[in-house]
Amino acid sequence: MTASAKPSGIPARLVILSLVAVLVLPGMVFAGLLLQRFAQSENERYRQEAREVASTAASILDRYLGGWQTTLQTLATSENLRSRNFEAFYRQATLVKHFVGAEIGLRRLDGEQIVNTRFPYGSQLPNYKFDVDSEAIATRKPVVSNVFIGAMTGEPLVTMIIPLEFDGRPEFLLHISANTQRLNDVLRPVVPANWVVAVGDRRGQYVTRSEDHEAFSGKPGVPAFLEKAVGPSGNFEGQSAKGEQVLVGYDRSDLADWLVAASIQQSVIRQPLNTALQSLIAFGLAALLVASLIALWLWGLIGRPLAILTKASGQLGRLAGPIAAPTRLREFAALRDALSTASEQIHSDSAALEERVAARTRELEETNARLAAEIEQRSRIETMLVQAQKMEAIGNLTGGVAHDFNNLLQVVGGNLQLLAREVPGNDKAQARIEKAMAGVARGSHLASQLLAFGRRQPLEPKVVNIGRLIRGMDDLLRRTLGEAVEIETVIAGGLWNTLVDPANLENAILNLAINSRDAMGGSGRLTVEAGNAFLDDAYAAAYADVTAGQYVQIAVSDTGTGMSREVIEQVFEPFFSTKPEGKGTGLGLSMVYGFVKQSGGHVKVYSEPGQGTTMRLYLPRSMEAEDIPAEVDTGPVVGGNETVLVVEDDDAVRDTVIGLLDGLGYRVLKAPDAQSALVVVESGVAIDLLFTDVVMPGSLKSAELARKAKERLPQLSVLFTSGYTENSIVHGGRLDAGVNLLSKPYTRDALARKIRQVLARDGKMPKPAAEQPEDQAAPAPQRTIYTVLVCEDEALIRLDTVDLLQELGHIAVEAENGMQALELLSNGTIDILLTDIGLPDLRGDELARRARQMRPEQPVVFVTGHSEVPGFEDAPRTVILKKPYAFEALERAIAGVMAKEAAES
Repeated sequence: MTASAKPSGIPARLVILSLVAVLVLPGMVFAGLLLQRFAQSENERYRQEAREVASTAASILDRYLGGWQTTLQTLATSENLRSRNFEAFYRQATLVKHFVGAEIGLRRLDGEQIVNTRFPYGSQLPNYKFDVDSEAIATRKPVVSNVFIGAMTGEPLVTMIIPLEFDGRPEFLLHISANTQRLNDVLRPVVPANWVVAVGDRRGQYVTRSEDHEAFSGKPGVPAFLEKAVGPSGNFEGQSAKGEQVLVGYDRSDLADWLVAASIQQSVIRQPLNTALQSLIAFGLAALLVASLIALWLWGLIGRPLAILTKASGQLGRLAGPIAAPTRLREFAALRDALSTASEQIHSDSAALEERVAARTRELEETNARLAAEIEQRSRIETMLVQAQKMEAIGNLTGGVAHDFNNLLQVVGGNLQLLAREVPGNDKAQARIEKAMAGVARGSHLASQLLAFGRRQPLEPKVVNIGRLIRGMDDLLRRTLGEAVEIETVIAGGLWNTLVDPANLENAILNLAINSRDAMGGSGRLTVEAGNAFLDDAYAAAYADVTAGQYVQIAVSDTGTGMSREVIEQVFEPFFSTKPEGKGTGLGLSMVYGFVKQSGGHVKVYSEPGQGTTMRLYLPRSMEAEDIPAEVDTGPVVGGNETVLVVEDDDAVRDTVIGLLDGLGYRVLKAPDAQSALVVVESGVAIDLLFTDVVMPGSLKSAELARKAKERLPQLSVLFTSGYTENSIVHGGRLDAGVNLLSKPYTRDALARKIRQVLARDGKMPKPAAEQPEDQAAPAPQRTIYTVLVCEDEALIRLDTVDLLQELGHIAVEAENGMQALELLSNGTIDILLTDIGLPDLRGDELARRARQMRPEQPVVFVTGHSEVPGFEDAPRTVILKKPYAFEALERAIAGVMAKEAAES
């Protein structure tokens, strides 16, 4: 054949056939892999279904056996058993038998049958023991037996046994038993088609089988199956008892520990797989044949033009002229022309497009950067706002708590001072009053710290030179911190003044210094700096509560352990402390924070673990001249005979204040609220001083009362008192001009000096009144002295009780637990046993019983929060002292129990 008759190159038909081969081979491989995955999936599905069928059967079996267990436990509570009325119990068990469909029996531990619902009551029943009797007695729990052949019925049976205990020991065995056919009837309805479920007991015997139950029940199981069924559940393959290849899933009964196996023949599993395999192969071959024929026909029409255009499309924008692609297809010719035009347009526009893309990219980058900055700033502001709101909420809470707390402290402190004047010469009483007053002082300091954090303390700001104030604290700091702390003070030149309460500022600096000393372990270097600072807009924008401007900065730096970021975030929260328990209240830094914020300032902490800490306080600059500090009057305490109107809504506080003023010689008028006080003022009674609480109930407030009273009595002096000032006389955290305030709680001396100071300021000269001589105390009545054994595990309560008993003149002996008390009682020298109920080793009531075994007439006083002690409701020589109790209640309890003892003896 010549070259003109046959073109050179590879024939197109050969290429198409090769293409078909390439398509067919992967398809066949894919089909094979798909079938393999399908077979694996089907096998896993049947394995999962086998386990589920076994699990379902085990659950149903457990539910049925659980019904037996519930029935036995219910019968075990029968009063007929407790009263040994076995005939009545037989009738009761017979009724239950019809509901559960199983026989019920009662036997003694030696096997003697008492009741068997299979036979009439009173029938002669043989002794019988099950193989699990000993296990049920030993474990004292319900036990299910293995399958066994009934001695009377000759049928395969199973039984459940529970021991019956009376007085803590087993006396009877109660059982329920049924033919294994009953279990088969329960399981067979839930067995799916083509599945067989078998149940084997703990010895490997068949209990039941969903097919051929009668042939298998009570017979040994297949050893090969039992060897493979290890663990609580699983699968295995093997040969069934009938010689069939099966797939098995098994589970176990929780109540009986029986093996529950579900099996299906392998031929059933493979049948749908084989059918699917044959259908898939036939369909795949037919589809591949049709696809190959269609591909050949289409390739003949579009193969070559498509290849040329595809190649040209990869060079769009880079071709010098039109695309050369000869074709007889109209669509391909139009596509060729369109691609040529597009190539030329792309080539001309590519440069401009690249420029626009670059410009747009720059704009997006800039916008993204601005957006990220705004998001970060907003997140920071939201975090600061949440923190500020939290601190404000805690501040409101602490302010309210401090108000009530100060009222309580005022009552306690005032009455203690009045009591001190009534027991002159009694050194022991005076010492105790002084200790109690020290506690009141500590409580007052705690309340002031709470008010400082809540920004509710009334400040008396003055224009202060910080440098002079810090230098004046030098000796105080050195005495407080000790010689092991090196203190350096750095005061900048040209230091500005600031408007601040100097006493609270000194307290804040001292708190920071003490915290620094503790952080340094008692030794190190402390630096206190003061200088001018300017907080710009950028800094103010980073903190929600900071205003840009000029500030005086105080920095307290130490060389201590430093703080982590997590600690810094909580450092100003009240009661938060890193010190060991009992080493601090956690209110020092909270007070500093609240005071600075109330003064319009800002606090910043700089710290890193191991690098020390710097606390910076920023206080706003004042343009006014420095105020010259006035000397504080600490002269002798004097009273007077002026008339004082006391306005206080708290009855206890009002009575305490009246007592203090009476002792100072003043004439006292009283009113429970502002409206009543105004009535007193308008009555025309001469009044020299209005002494009123700030927080008052009713529509008329204390500030308005003072204003109206001054209108009616222009020469009237006014003194406010409060533990929580609200906003009536304090604005912006500072006392209003001309307002006199005595903060609660206050002492008698502070009250006396403040009244004389207010009266003198208003031009009223002191008119002291002679104090009345103290009444002579009546001699104490003669008491009988008893030896009292105090048994209490809490040391503080025990010591306090001992003190009270000694105050009553009795001899107190201490015991911190019941066994120690019994040892002391055995000596026979104890008149009264006074014991708590909740002791660590022995309850108080049990201690009393053992004490009366040694001495039946032993008087006992129970100290408890309840109104009675079980077992001692009407017991002789017994008194209950209910917590909390007063001194007089303890005295009455001692007298009462000894009076009973005398009456009964």
